[in-house]
Amino acid sequence: MSVMKRNILLLTMIVMAWSGIVRGQSAVDKADILLTPGWKQIYDEYTPDDNSIAGLREKTAALRVDVYFGYWCDDSKNNVPLFLKIIDRLNVPELKVNFYALEKKQKSGQKYYLEDMLVEKVPTFIFFLNDSEMGRIIENPKTTILQDMMQIIL
Repeated sequence: MSVMKRNILLLTMIVMAWSGIVRGQSAVDKADILLTPGWKQIYDEYTPDDNSIAGLREKTAALRVDVYFGYWCDDSKNNVPLFLKIIDRLNVPELKVNFYALEKKQKSGQKYYLEDMLVEKVPTFIFFLNDSEMGRIIENPKTTILQDMMQIIL
């Protein structure tokens, strides 16, 4: 590993520890997620379909989405940046999105990361309308993150 990569990784870990990301479940800001090495590149390279975005835009203002993920998780790395890009393209200020970074499961055989939310795998995207759950995308989408969002929201 090059000295520069090692320094970037060390800096990222320091920032994560300082912000509380490393310990348990922590609320995380969207900008912090994209500081993680490799995640910004995935975000930058993804271009969601404009027609799909336009179709979702009018339906998302009253929604809340809770996103549970792990910085250590490849599925989170592959899907959370895409979700962030979709949210940015929607550009709906009323859409409430909460991001929660989770630690790896601590005990062998532990079923849930968060038992009260029944979060068993990461990432888990939970969509709410008026505090009622509409649906979830768990670990990997069935089709694409955008198409699965459309199935839940529309």
